[in-house]
Amino acid sequence: MNSTVFMIDNAGGLTELSHAEYDSEDLFQKLLAEHPALLGSAGGPTGRLLLVRREAPVPEAQDGPGRWSLDHLFLDGDGVPVLVEVKRATDTRARREVVAQMLDYAANGVAYWPVDQIIEAFNATVTKTGGEPDQRLAEFLGDQEPDSFWRQVDANLRSGRVRMVFVADRIQQELRRIVEFLNEQMRPAEVLAIEVAQFTAAGGVRLLTPKLIGATERAVSAKAVTPPKPPIDEAGWIESLRELKGGAAAANAGKLLDWFKARGFLTGVTDSQDAMFARLVRPDGKPTWPFFIRRSSGKVETALQYLQDNPAFATEEVRLDLLAKLKALPGVNITTTKSTGWPGVPLVDLSRDAVWAGFAAIAEEVQARSSAAG
Repeated sequence: MNSTVFMIDNAGGLTELSHAEYDSEDLFQKLLAEHPALLGSAGGPTGRLLLVRREAPVPEAQDGPGRWSLDHLFLDGDGVPVLVEVKRATDTRARREVVAQMLDYAANGVAYWPVDQIIEAFNATVTKTGGEPDQRLAEFLGDQEPDSFWRQVDANLRSGRVRMVFVADRIQQELRRIVEFLNEQMRPAEVLAIEVAQFTAAGGVRLLTPKLIGATERAVSAKAVTPPKPPIDEAGWIESLRELKGGAAAANAGKLLDWFKARGFLTGVTDSQDAMFARLVRPDGKPTWPFFIRRSSGKVETALQYLQDNPAFATEEVRLDLLAKLKALPGVNITTTKSTGWPGVPLVDLSRDAVWAGFAAIAEEVQARSSAAG
């Protein structure tokens, strides 16, 4: 690695910057948390990273406490969990011990990290810095639906699709070779390293130079991503539901979508194409995603998990009351007990007048409360 770099300013002046170590590992970690763009080359095809938490606890058992602490947990634009461990080159552990540690984190994280815990950690991180979680997520996702994104996160965890990233100011040759070997052998997980060298000059000028390590041609070819599905419209989606769940489910889904649209809900197909959403826009201009008609389950689901970010349903008591009304629908078996769950009503049950009327009343209540919350 070069020990000196040069910068030319607008006036043509030349500034010499010399390689410098980071003052501490904590400051190095804080820099990466505040400026995830430095790790953009580890952000997958989109190059974007969403910070979930610094010092993320990693359990070793289902519902167990955190045994280990991961330096940073990010998510990329495809919902892939990105596990980041930061070490300065002066730390002699930046080789075998750190690799074994990272593999512990990944193996236990994919087994024992529930997506609800990741959502809660993200919300807490944003709130701690004075931000609003739903707004921060919307800025990151753009046109993508939150439901689709979080379900993709969960699917990636369950399938072991994670990205392990070692970050240091200087990546030693031994660690470089281990990273390249593991990345070529592991599927669907990825193993990368990023060298973020720091150069400084008088007056507080700093230059940071990230360099990606591990993305060999062999590894990139082996991990090629399946292209996205072609777009599907509402009619095509209902037809696919008919093929999977039958005519009654498809007819009731179409009737329900018409009902939602007539009352001002915005509807559409999620990015995963497994569901049609019914979205509301609150008086403050922010979206709420209360209902999803899901093809794989053949149910219309109420997203209590997303409603907790709606001021009208922020308290657990209000969401549990909504859950109780859903459970009271005649002849409908709902087993969900959590105030952040996804209680679902089978589409075929909506053929019964009492169930249809009861669910419609619940949906109207959700809309009315959301409109009044401001």
